[in-house]
Amino acid sequence: MLSADPAYDDIPNSRPYAPLYRSCASHCTSAWHSGPNKLAALSTKPLFLALTALVGAYLLWYHLPASLEFYPHLSPSWTSSDPTMSSEHASAQGWHARANPHPSAASFAPTKDALVFAALLNAPADPQGFTLALFEPDLAVDARGRVLQLRPQDFSRLAALAREAAQLPDTGSIMNAWRVAHDRTSQKIDRLFVKTPGGDVRETSVQGWHSEKKQLKTAVAGHQELPPVLQELFGDIQEGRTDFVRGQEENDDLISQVKTLVGN
Repeated sequence: MLSADPAYDDIPNSRPYAPLYRSCASHCTSAWHSGPNKLAALSTKPLFLALTALVGAYLLWYHLPASLEFYPHLSPSWTSSDPTMSSEHASAQGWHARANPHPSAASFAPTKDALVFAALLNAPADPQGFTLALFEPDLAVDARGRVLQLRPQDFSRLAALAREAAQLPDTGSIMNAWRVAHDRTSQKIDRLFVKTPGGDVRETSVQGWHSEKKQLKTAVAGHQELPPVLQELFGDIQEGRTDFVRGQEENDDLISQVKTLVGN
């Protein structure tokens, strides 16, 4: 039942359909008090029907979101704000924070069959460093030797980037490194080892990766800047060193096993 109750007066005048809303409410209230016959006659008029539909759309548009706050189980999938659910091509940035400790970490045994890629580090302070390895299904070993269960969307994105990176042309440099231009020399080298469909391991490295630097020291196959796939992937790989302190690894033996899989 529509009424002329003052509660309806809270509709902001800036909303374009508010005057129509009040007009329809006024007509309906008048018809109701004049008796059911007049209301029935009014309901057959095109203008009344149009105004009723407009008011219904208005209520749905402005009041449904507020209702869903109180009844979240009624919320449709398109209202989700979880960025990890948006697309298979969504960024994996933040994957480490979203991962969980694997419940059977103690019994995990890395195999080459399950390997997707491994990322090692060659730096002045850590020449034989280890950063990250990915294994099917949805597993990762980080720099501290922790076995993590990744969200499927994050795992898929990381794996897709690694496989795309393995298809880039050779650089002609040692470790097949793409060298980012820096003012200082002796930049670290992040080394990526990706298992190919044939079972071999292909290395692609980036020397001097930096979140804000892309210009290459020497162009590679027409590339003046670090390819976007490498810029994104090696940024994601850095998360594997979250909370890492050299000498305080939790599972040195596991890290050694992973390195052996890629010949290091």
